[in-house]
Amino acid sequence: MATTPKASPRISVNDLALYMVSSDTMKISIIKRSKHPKPMPMIRYKDVRPAICSYLSDLARNVNPLIDAEDFFIQRKDDTSLGPLLRDDAEKSIEVLHSVQSMANQLKSYEFQNAPAKQPKLILSGVEISVRADLFVLGQRKSVEEIGAAVLRMTQDDAETDAAKAKRKEMGLIVATLARLHVEKNVPSNRKPANRLCMSIDVQHGEVFCAP
Repeated sequence: MATTPKASPRISVNDLALYMVSSDTMKISIIKRSKHPKPMPMIRYKDVRPAICSYLSDLARNVNPLIDAEDFFIQRKDDTSLGPLLRDDAEKSIEVLHSVQSMANQLKSYEFQNAPAKQPKLILSGVEISVRADLFVLGQRKSVEEIGAAVLRMTQDDAETDAAKAKRKEMGLIVATLARLHVEKNVPSNRKPANRLCMSIDVQHGEVFCAP
């Protein structure tokens, strides 16, 4: 079925990161997909993000939000009245919850704060980029109060080749850099934007990439 093309150029932050590391043929496919988006049957990991954000934004890092979320997803996974996509998403969401808990040491030095659901789009060279900070990141250096943004990346790529790892890292750095631009242009704050506090959190692979 034909889809209505977008009236103005726009692309998601993840598709832009993928575009930057793809072959010419793949780049054309990404552009076509962004111009003629197809309705998604469901948004992957949509229901697990609030629990992760609630956990990370708590200075005490109380695990109750993760435990409650896991109970919810276990029930959804075992509910035969639901469709296979929803049940599979529930199973993958449980894996994500476990991955976040395993990153506790990596993330313990960061102070996260909940970000608003609605945020302005980032405009670069006339292209609207959908960058949404899942969390703001607060810090201080030499008495200067700083701010950054964290983007949670949920990926199902389990390849462990050197090429796959390098590609994931490059994409993570690109997303972190776009988060830095998003903070500078779209996040009003008395704090100074800081590269070290702008990050892409690759949850499944337990890696944090900060803007260079």
